[in-house]
Amino acid sequence: MSTRREFVQGLLAGGALATGLACGGGGGAKSSSSPSGPQDPPTSVPTAPILISLKLDGGNDLLNTLVPIGGPNLAIYQQKRPRLAIPAANTLDVGASLGLNRALGPLLNLAQAGRLALIPGIGMPGASLSHFTASDLWDMGAVSPDGSGWLGRYADLAFTPGGDPLRAITTDQLTTAHIGRNRSFAVIGSRDGYRYPSTHSDWGSVDNPEPLRLGFTDGFQLTPAGGSGLNAALASGRLYDQAQTSFAQLLGPTARTPSVPYPGDANHPDQTMRDGWFPLAYQLKFIAEMIAKGVPCQAFAAGFGGFDTHGNQAQDHPQLLKELGASLAAFYTDLASINTPQGPAQERVLLMGWSEFGRRVEQNQGGTDHGTAGLAFCLGRGVKGGLYSSYPNLADLDDNGDMKPTLDFRSLYATVLDRWLKVDSRTILGGAYPPLGFL
Repeated sequence: MSTRREFVQGLLAGGALATGLACGGGGGAKSSSSPSGPQDPPTSVPTAPILISLKLDGGNDLLNTLVPIGGPNLAIYQQKRPRLAIPAANTLDVGASLGLNRALGPLLNLAQAGRLALIPGIGMPGASLSHFTASDLWDMGAVSPDGSGWLGRYADLAFTPGGDPLRAITTDQLTTAHIGRNRSFAVIGSRDGYRYPSTHSDWGSVDNPEPLRLGFTDGFQLTPAGGSGLNAALASGRLYDQAQTSFAQLLGPTARTPSVPYPGDANHPDQTMRDGWFPLAYQLKFIAEMIAKGVPCQAFAAGFGGFDTHGNQAQDHPQLLKELGASLAAFYTDLASINTPQGPAQERVLLMGWSEFGRRVEQNQGGTDHGTAGLAFCLGRGVKGGLYSSYPNLADLDDNGDMKPTLDFRSLYATVLDRWLKVDSRTILGGAYPPLGFL
């Protein structure tokens, strides 16, 4: 049995293979189709862009999110999912015999307006069906993995070493994606929930308090070699104090009132979205507040779990999509009310959604098991909406009955890095990947 390390190295070391997947399977740079309706042209890439990376944790089901509603795939989809198939009437036709699940609610309006780019069939060569391994591979996004993440390496390249602690923030957990070679994202989950700034140095990660304690201990050792840890501890402490102080000053004593209701708010127009805990809406509302109040973050990360729908999928998945659509639509509309010194917030923000894999084509007793090809999407005022990769052929599955990915996930990363964040994706990803045409 191979080790996880051997699996990762074997999968990602083949840069030529990965690039070939990005080129093949119809993953071209042009939009194949877009939903009908009035569409405004996208705005130009801003001078101070903001990226939000949103992980749909657990493996979102491509087939029941972007649904086959015609063509050769339809009969196979209905035969493989007699209890789970979504009727065409319950979708928004986006062309290419595909429909967007109407459980996404107000997000469909943004799709019709041309603000939503859909990327079906996204995955990786030799895809893993382990949540941990697949997430790790998406997080690293490198031909030659070294334990750092693609967003962390972006932060290494774009931000001041050892400084700018508020330039990269995750409102969810810190994962490999957010860990650079020299620094990491700060973890700030609420107005008063701040974890120690995530920077790295030779003496360890300040996300772990142990190196800081050891640094102070070393600093007070009365030996000729002692004292080296004191400088490291002092530098880290200053960074922490700087981040805490500036963050508190920027947010002020009272929370911002959003311009529109989010899921969880008492005045939300959908009564089923008023009661309960809506974690994605909470995170996006908090991100909108940070943007409105001038927190100088250029890369946010958020997370929304529950998509591991092995059972009870007929009830759970529509509810997940409903919260997803309502939260994203509220956030996008709320951004329109925010003006920043660098320009209108809605024009500065690109939100990229993804999941570590999709689901198996054939249903099980109550849901679907781990699959391969998934669905990614990008939402923003600067997005040219439509379909930007080929849908998998359900008549041509692999030996496990899984869909064959049509697009390497790093083509999505390359597009965002090169065209939105304006950095060289080859430096960060370790290889060249064909860009997509939504930016």
